Amino acid sequence: FSLVVSDTTKNVKKCRALICKKFPWILNCPDPCHQLNLLAKDLVMKIVNGLTNYFSHSNYGKHHLKDAMKDAKDKRGIEIGGATRFSTFASHAASILRCLPFIEQCFASGTIPFDTKGVGCFHLCSSHLNQIGRLLNPISRALKTLEGQHTTPSDVFFIYIGLAVAFQRAFSDPSLSFAQSESFYIAHQAESFAAFDRRFKIFMNDCTPGMFILAYLLDPSTLQFF
Repeated sequence: FSLVVSDTTKNVKKCRALICKKFPWILNCPDPCHQLNLLAKDLVMKIVNGLTNYFSHSNYGKHHLKDAMKDAKDKRGIEIGGATRFSTFASHAASILRCLPFIEQCFASGTIPFDTKGVGCFHLCSSHLNQIGRLLNPISRALKTLEGQHTTPSDVFFIYIGLAVAFQRAFSDPSLSFAQSESFYIAHQAESFAAFDRRFKIFMNDCTPGMFILAYLLDPSTLQFF
């Protein structure tokens, strides 16, 4: 079979539709990695972006953070998630978590005031980052799998369903039963599922109807489950 693949920006999405309309035997396939990357972006908390923007625009802040980390075993600073590089949002959040003790040290000493709106409640960031990593890491692994050279439409559907299972397990983990007012998962469960549902719906509705489900059902490796 033949298929045409692109991301879901309007111009190339329209081109895909026109090609498949003129040549109906060509399958219309949105880029699965693009939607997963956007899902990861949806899940990154505003506080993460607030801290990143602060240090991106403040040479004063970067200098004092670097000075605070001079004796640290890992001296890497904040790694900004790339808009065009898939799976970097997880490493972005992890880098802020790595730097957070030193950021808190600068805040406690008054070296860095953190007087902007975006970082006004940064003391909540640590617990949020630890927990959001449980959602971002499965996305990162899914992206690395889908970037393989032998990925099939069946693999795409299988990975999306597996990601939904990973989200469900993260929210139902009994070890995460904190007080409701302090629980990231309870506070953001509906938002996280809504973000996944939105991206999954866009992806499934932007392709040749039923192509991923049909590929999954006809995959010899999955027939054993039916």
